[in-house]
Amino acid sequence: MLAIAFALFCAGVVVAGGLGDACSVGYEAIAAVCPLGALEGFFGSWSFAPRMAIGLGLALVVVIVAGRAFCSWICPVPPLQGFLRTKKQRHRVAAEQKAQAEESLTRWKKACSGCSGGCGDVCPSAGNAGGDASFEEASWARKGVKLDSRHAVLAGTLATTALCGFPVFCLLCPVGLTFATVIAFYRFVGFNEPTFDLLVFPAIIVVELVLLRKWCHRFCPIGALMSLFAPLARRLRPQVKVDACLRSTGEDCVVCGSVCPEGIDPVRDLGRRPLYECTRCGRCAEVCPTQAITFWRRRARSTDPVMIDDGQAVLLD
Repeated sequence: MLAIAFALFCAGVVVAGGLGDACSVGYEAIAAVCPLGALEGFFGSWSFAPRMAIGLGLALVVVIVAGRAFCSWICPVPPLQGFLRTKKQRHRVAAEQKAQAEESLTRWKKACSGCSGGCGDVCPSAGNAGGDASFEEASWARKGVKLDSRHAVLAGTLATTALCGFPVFCLLCPVGLTFATVIAFYRFVGFNEPTFDLLVFPAIIVVELVLLRKWCHRFCPIGALMSLFAPLARRLRPQVKVDACLRSTGEDCVVCGSVCPEGIDPVRDLGRRPLYECTRCGRCAEVCPTQAITFWRRRARSTDPVMIDDGQAVLLD
């Protein structure tokens, strides 16, 4: 999906002068602005712009339908981070993801203690300590939005915009800078217009993503804004057949959590981060040994399941 979106953007730049990018998508007078950019426009100008409000509304509707799918389907930051990581850093990230998955398994066992029904979708001993009530208490369900450092950055972004009178973050946003670099490169190749943009923009991106290694999880205000509405997006979430999951048979399986870049446990929402933070990347469904995980937008695969050992799970990133 990311490759398709990037290819369409590049084709638009070359053929038709562009249909927009992740910052502003549209054609002629019709445009949908980045929701954060629209908010910055309101705060920076202290005025109400109907076109920007419409673009903001459309973007929020997309978030309510698809959650944070933008982060894995459109945003160029995750693949850029993967490209800039060394082999040692890749193994470190994979080890962190596996540790998060093992924490989820520990919570699963704790919630299942005393449950005689194997903790399926409907636990026969729901009234006991290990029933569904225990799962609800242990999970992120019905606890609202969990605020973190990203939301502090979001508040700071809007505050600085209001003080300075223009969208300050847009000058540093790695998403916008990535597309701006592509446009600058096209102008250099197609029209022989070399500019400092070809050096400055990539340098800013590298500095941000190398020094701020956990940009997406700790600093991204776009992700913070989407997370405020993501709990409403119940479509396209991973659907788990708990009775088909290896955990329901007593096996300590952590494969799905070990490959989740968000630290989510799709089985019972017992991960370090809540299920609404899911970016719909589909990695958990791809590696599930029993194909117990599917998405609303996917059909169950008919291929034979492949067992994945711990070593393989660690290397998947």
